[in-house]
Amino acid sequence: MKKFYILITLSLLTFGISAQEFYGGVLAGFNGSQIDHDGAGGYHKMGLIGGAWVQRDLSPNWYWGMELKVNQKGMRIKPTKENNQKKYIYRLNYIDLPVLIGYSYDPTFSFFGGLSFGYLFNKNAYDNYGKVLAVNNDNITNWEAGMFTGIKTDFEELVNRPWAENFSLEVRFQYSLVSIDEYHDFFTQYKSSIGKFNNVISTVLYYQIGG
Repeated sequence: MKKFYILITLSLLTFGISAQEFYGGVLAGFNGSQIDHDGAGGYHKMGLIGGAWVQRDLSPNWYWGMELKVNQKGMRIKPTKENNQKKYIYRLNYIDLPVLIGYSYDPTFSFFGGLSFGYLFNKNAYDNYGKVLAVNNDNITNWEAGMFTGIKTDFEELVNRPWAENFSLEVRFQYSLVSIDEYHDFFTQYKSSIGKFNNVISTVLYYQIGG
């Protein structure tokens, strides 16, 4: 799976840089996540994001793009007096492929939205006693379909430094379109059951190769 991710990432970068109408680069950032309807609340689970992106302008204002990235999601219960110092960390590591369309309000600011398709390649959990071995017997599916929206701005405008001219900063909200619990499918999750949904807010820095 790691070799597959590296191959696709290099392909995206090569395609984005070599094609005249495309441009692209790399991205890195972090997120705060939770799993809705799991009995715990709050964006307490921190995760890392890293990958590559390509983009193409459709007009002076409109553009579309694709990304391929590792996205760490999940949930975390923080130990407190109210829960008797209970700790639980649930990590879900995805390879995400978002496809987006965006609108540039001006040369330094844009907003966008789209769909994301993810593959769960690794998961683990820890509680007060260490690693939870039973995590492989949970009901989480190995794929995810999600929707997202966000805003992006030139990083140089924020820090006013020449070295930041190839960087942009993004804030994104992403939510599962269908339940990630394999016992709740698309047709029943809104009728007889609630299901579980990844709920993620991320902050990511983008670097454009070639300027």
